[in-house]
Amino acid sequence: MNGVSLTGSQSVVVVGDGGTISRYENGGWDSVSLSIESDLMAVSFYDDELGVIVGANGTILFSDDGGATWDYREPPEEMGGAEIVAVEFYSPVRIYAITDDGQILMSMSNVVSGTEVGYLWTLIDFERHYPPASNEYVLNPSNLGVELTSIEVVTTTKLMMTGEGGYLSISTNGGTIVSQQINPLGNDSDFNHIQMLTGFIGIAVGDGGAILWTEDAGVDDQVGFVVPEYSNFGVFVDETKEMFLDGFMATVKIVAFGIILGFFLGVTLAMCKTSPTSLRYIVERFNPRHVRITGIPILASGLYLINSAIPGSRGLGLQGIEYIFLPVGAPESFARILLGIALTFLGLLFLSNNGRFSKVKIRTITINPWRVRPLNTIATVYTDFFRNTPLIVQFLFIHFGLRLGALIQGPGLEIFSFEKLEHDHNFITDIFATYDHSEGNYGTRIGGLLYDSAFISAICALGFNSGAYQCETIRGAIQAIPSAQMEAGRSVGLTYLQTMRRVIMPQAIRICIPPMGNEMVNLVLNSSLAMIIGYAELTRQGKLIVASTFQYAYAWGMVLISYFVVTWTLALFLRWMEEKTRIPGLGMTGGD
Repeated sequence: MNGVSLTGSQSVVVVGDGGTISRYENGGWDSVSLSIESDLMAVSFYDDELGVIVGANGTILFSDDGGATWDYREPPEEMGGAEIVAVEFYSPVRIYAITDDGQILMSMSNVVSGTEVGYLWTLIDFERHYPPASNEYVLNPSNLGVELTSIEVVTTTKLMMTGEGGYLSISTNGGTIVSQQINPLGNDSDFNHIQMLTGFIGIAVGDGGAILWTEDAGVDDQVGFVVPEYSNFGVFVDETKEMFLDGFMATVKIVAFGIILGFFLGVTLAMCKTSPTSLRYIVERFNPRHVRITGIPILASGLYLINSAIPGSRGLGLQGIEYIFLPVGAPESFARILLGIALTFLGLLFLSNNGRFSKVKIRTITINPWRVRPLNTIATVYTDFFRNTPLIVQFLFIHFGLRLGALIQGPGLEIFSFEKLEHDHNFITDIFATYDHSEGNYGTRIGGLLYDSAFISAICALGFNSGAYQCETIRGAIQAIPSAQMEAGRSVGLTYLQTMRRVIMPQAIRICIPPMGNEMVNLVLNSSLAMIIGYAELTRQGKLIVASTFQYAYAWGMVLISYFVVTWTLALFLRWMEEKTRIPGLGMTGGD
């Protein structure tokens, strides 16, 4: 057995190797069966209901019924397959854990997004790691470089840890700055556990009967630590430039990929919106009798889909206007209803076909259902949705609701796994996944599009939103091209798509460069919203720097200048491109 936790005066939960979980309750032991084989290393309960178990391969299990049932929780992607060796359920809203490779995990409840504690886990980013009795430190280490064994959470800001090689450390700011303490026994003892009786009195135990007692919260006597003078701008820049650079590069990456995704979506949607393909164009080449026969199974399919969606919709217990939330509560039923309505409409239309494609008059209203353009309808629904909902909500829904980043990252890492790329990687594969080949970190994922699910979600949110706006810009440019050019292209034997690609789009893109440039600048500025999903872009780095230095003017001033550099550079590039691609004689400023 590896860990034990009391859940009450007469109840205990014990964990061990091979996924073993045992409960003692009502005078007897029961085994909890789970389909996991990973070794479970530690268990912690906050009360008689809320508990958490951690173990090998990043295993995290959560229970809200005293350990009777356990649900799996996703660990942070960045920790890979590290073993989580200790955990403490500190409060109803905070849980802390440590890994065998020297990382600290934290889970917090989020009132804004409605996420309860235990669902979302993040790694604490280390800013500095001090060795014992020294003011020299390691800046921004990826881990503490030691195999940790236990963690004691004294307060939300004070954490104490033990590890192998006589490791004792303390953090007084929530884990971002960790100071290793002097061990009077030397570095020969491996400490296994630390327990604090109060905020100051505690004990640490280790191999060989090693026992250390503290009455001052484990803090060494002052040995001359130097606090940087952040009010000196030169010192401030020197201490924070790496964080600013990391945030700057993170912003540039999501902006670049967001622009590419948004542009291709915008072009595709604009071509769909301007497509003349209507239901009449699709059907008129076929015999009316065959069209009517085809309408029967289409109508039957539509009615079946609507009927199959009714039980799921009624099961939600919604009433009246509450059904507007059906897409959230029962997305599958909602999709069935939409598809069913579309197929029912199409089936009825096909059944009524007599080859004349007549208009339908309902009292004083006359409609022509045969003029419906399917591609235009789909593109319109897309653009209306993304243009009429807040971008910040789209970020939250895509990352936490749909979990689109994780859904793309999982299959992507199977395709671009280290096993497949170990001896066969190139520039293209490195775009998606980059692995460390150095000794000590061999096989660790260090970069690429698939490195972070928040990075993928940020690109998708920016690209999807920008694509809706770019669609309208490109559509206007396409409509500015004389229709005679499309007719000329079709008359020489080109298809609609060939004419768009070879004749219309090259001119339309040139025309819409100025408004497209404005949309791309907006995309850069909107990238700051990626901080809401935990992506470490420029604004989030600015907040972290302010939290540690309290220099608001310096930090936010440098963030402002960094954004200006990106947007101004982009604006200059687009201005140059506009001059180079201008169509001579077109517009008031065209030509020489």
